[in-house]
Amino acid sequence: MNIEKIIQIGETQSVEFKKSLSQMKEGCKALCGMLNTEVGAGMVLFGISPENDVVGIGNNLDSAQRTLVQHIRQKYDPSIKVSIQIEDYKDKKILMLSAKRSKDVRYYEYGGRAFVKEGSTKRCLSIQEKESLNNSRFDKINILEISEKELEEKLFEIFKQKNSFIEIRFLKNIFAQIFSTLKEERNNLSDKSLLIDNLNKVFIPYLNRIFIIWKISNDYDAFDFTERMIDSLHKLYIDVFVDLNFEKLKGTFDVFWIQSKIIFIVYCMGAYSILQDKSEFAKLLINRTNPFIEDGSRYDFAKNLSWFFYTIVKSNEKKLLIKKSICHTVLGFLENNNTVLDVFSGVEKLSDKLCQFDYFQCINEVIVKVILGKEKYYDTVCFPSFGNFYMKRTEPFIEEIIKTYDQEKWIPKISKDQLISAIESLYKYSENSFNKNPLEISCWVKDGWKSTAIKDFMKND
Repeated sequence: MNIEKIIQIGETQSVEFKKSLSQMKEGCKALCGMLNTEVGAGMVLFGISPENDVVGIGNNLDSAQRTLVQHIRQKYDPSIKVSIQIEDYKDKKILMLSAKRSKDVRYYEYGGRAFVKEGSTKRCLSIQEKESLNNSRFDKINILEISEKELEEKLFEIFKQKNSFIEIRFLKNIFAQIFSTLKEERNNLSDKSLLIDNLNKVFIPYLNRIFIIWKISNDYDAFDFTERMIDSLHKLYIDVFVDLNFEKLKGTFDVFWIQSKIIFIVYCMGAYSILQDKSEFAKLLINRTNPFIEDGSRYDFAKNLSWFFYTIVKSNEKKLLIKKSICHTVLGFLENNNTVLDVFSGVEKLSDKLCQFDYFQCINEVIVKVILGKEKYYDTVCFPSFGNFYMKRTEPFIEEIIKTYDQEKWIPKISKDQLISAIESLYKYSENSFNKNPLEISCWVKDGWKSTAIKDFMKND
């Protein structure tokens, strides 16, 4: 907008006039008030009276500009990038001072006070208002638009606050973005056959970032944050079934596609926690149920069981499991999408930890539901997966459980006899299940444990 148009319109919420540079302080205070509004931009014109009379600012403009720049540097916090222009209008010199609020700044202070313009008046922000604005800087972060390094910096800043309110707002924003993206794909899709291709492009990147957030949270020991994060992720797992009506796509798309991808990335999150020896984080991922399942449906037996159990059972029914193993299936998903693998320094390391997490969640189900609970049948809590008993991968982890079972690190506190019973029963149940349907897979070891430590423990002498 040119200066003639600005003068014709007069003062507004984002434009003020000052008669001379002797009103420099008032002008800078006014600019601060405009920057702290929702618009976040403002302009002050020196050389115009409030009545719109053009009076000009004199001739010593170089000195005036230097003085103004120095004043702004001294008085604004945080520092502000301004534009200073000299315009000729009706043979008069007009100085135009303008600025926009930076994306990373919630509010500016001038002379130690945060002004905000309301109509034709200015006031100072209260302590509560400033705190609210400070917190809101985490509300609109798009996790797909920033680098992993920037994401880590944002999370570190959040963790430093030690403020549950900020953490909740940050997570609410992220999962609202994801749900909105899924809803938009459902509503806007004209070609149903392209739905999964489109979801691969827009949903999988979000899951990759969810894993990165989990990794960073583990690295910084941000336990309370990760607990809230898993609550949000489990809610998404439920909401895509309950609130996203894919009925019109029946026969073309099953919402289980979305749910299974969530579980695949959760397996990777569990694998990372085991890699880092963070049992308390891994435990957050288990014992999440499936409340969306209707009573009397074919899956009602899994309603109050693990989301892993439901995923494995349904994947097996749909013939989606690779080599009857959730671990192989997750690896296939990761390799196809070129994600997460590098964090584990190679596929083999990731395979180790996936199998160990598979065993971890399965033995916890058995201990809680069967050994310590009232459930009588193993097949209602555990679905045999070769990932559970890939000996060379799981034996080191089983040794760790044996060494720490009385510390409640990886499993609930139980007696040695109870742990022996859990390991032995789980092993026999899985072995019997696969003997009914023999498969030629090298990972299945029928000759028992190779580890001396496990053999000695299982003897219970």
